[in-house]
Amino acid sequence: MLSGNIVADAQLYATSNSSYGGDVVAFTNPGGIRADLVYDQLSDGELLGQVTYGEVFSVQPFGNSLITMTLNGTQIDALLEQQFDNPSPGDKRILQVSKGFSYAWNESAPTGKKVEISSIKINGVSLDPNGFYRITVNGFLADGGDNFSVLKEGIDRTGGPHDMDALVSYLGAFSPVSPGPIIALLW
Repeated sequence: MLSGNIVADAQLYATSNSSYGGDVVAFTNPGGIRADLVYDQLSDGELLGQVTYGEVFSVQPFGNSLITMTLNGTQIDALLEQQFDNPSPGDKRILQVSKGFSYAWNESAPTGKKVEISSIKINGVSLDPNGFYRITVNGFLADGGDNFSVLKEGIDRTGGPHDMDALVSYLGAFSPVSPGPIIALLW
């Protein structure tokens, strides 16, 4: 089964070069992943472990363009806080994140204080609340979808490829691909 972190890794890979603004992290929403990509699911002459375009389309059928933007560290912390009590109190929409990004959260902490900003790291380096970071999300999220309104504040936006094309390219470049680790930690 393909994890959402792999989808975020594919988006990071597709937009990390300077022509898209050189992002350092990608986020994707769980609702943007519509099906599992299963290793042993076979279709029409496919060999075990092969992935068809149709299977990738079932995972990401929306045709969202990827958007790379700049957020500061405080905005990234606010983005992570918007995962909780979303869409209603007690619910959560946990974003899937690309490799190199980690943070800890405390579910019992009050709303708006669940993520300790000092726990947020990009490639092992602590996030600077006043620093600026290039991030990539799909167009739905970039417009504040799924109540992630802080993303509407992102500046220096650069359009990228479609999310599905990014996933196809990533799977082709890094085959075989294993599901990524869960990197959001509870504390």
